[in-house]
Amino acid sequence: MHRIGYASAVAVVACFAARGAQDAAPDSAEQERMLDAMRVYAAQYVANLPNFLCEQVTRQFEAGRKPNRWRTGDVLTSKLLFSNGQEERNLELVNDKPIRPGMRAWRTPLQTEGEFGILMDRVFSAPSQASFIWKGWELVRGQRTAVFDFAITAENSTMTLRLSDLAKATVAYHGTVYGSPENGAIWRITDAATDLPKKLRTKSIATMVDYDQVSIGEKNYLLPVQATIWMTTDTNNVRNELEFRNYRKFETDSVIKFAAADEPGSAAAHPKN
Repeated sequence: MHRIGYASAVAVVACFAARGAQDAAPDSAEQERMLDAMRVYAAQYVANLPNFLCEQVTRQFEAGRKPNRWRTGDVLTSKLLFSNGQEERNLELVNDKPIRPGMRAWRTPLQTEGEFGILMDRVFSAPSQASFIWKGWELVRGQRTAVFDFAITAENSTMTLRLSDLAKATVAYHGTVYGSPENGAIWRITDAATDLPKKLRTKSIATMVDYDQVSIGEKNYLLPVQATIWMTTDTNNVRNELEFRNYRKFETDSVIKFAAADEPGSAAAHPKN
C-alpha cells in the first residue's frame, strides 16, 4: 500500500510539473520570436486571402445608460464581397425580409469595418509602435494561443472615430491578441478605446473578432466567424453581434441569393445558372 501511494504521489507531482512547464511564461527571446511571427502573419494576411463571397449577419442591441436591459433591434443580412483585398457590403435583408420600395426605415446605430485584416494590420504595423506585454496562455476554439496585451498611443494611432459628420478624432487604444505560438496565426483579437474626446459624446468602444478555419474551394483559411462591438455613449449603450457564414469562392459569374423568411431553408449562397 505504501509503495502504491508513493508511486501515485510521484505521478501527481509529475503531472503538475508538466502542466506548470506548459503554463510558464516564455523568456523574452521566445516572446519576441512569437511576436515576430504574428507581425509577419498580419502583414501577409490580406494578400494570402482568395476572392470570396460570404454573408454578414448583424444583430443589433441597445440599452439605456446602464447595460442591464438590452432591447433587440433590427437584424441586417448583407452580401459581403472580398476581392483583391477590398471589402464591399450590400444590404440584402432586414429581419429576414428582402428590401423593397417603401419598406420602413431600419436603424443602424453602430457601423464598423475591419474584421478582414485591417484591425490586426494596424496593431502590428511598424508605424503603430505598439507596446506588447505577455499575458499568458489561453485556449481559443481548441487551439493553444500565446496571449499578449498591447497599447498604442494617440500619436501613433490609426483608429479614427466619427460622430456622424459632427466630429471625428484619432484616439489611443489598447487590446489583446491571441496568436499561435508556432506560426503566429491570429485566432482572436480585441481592441478598446476608453479615453475619448468629449466632442465624440462617447465614453468607450470595444471590438472582439474571433477567427476559425474556413474552407474555400480546396483550401482552408483562417477567417472571421464572429465579432462583437460594444459602444457606450453619454446616453446609451449599443452592441452589434456579427456572424460571418456561407463562405465560398468568388467567380465572375457568381451571385449570392438569400432565402426570404417565408421561403423554405435558411439563407444560403448559390451560383448563378
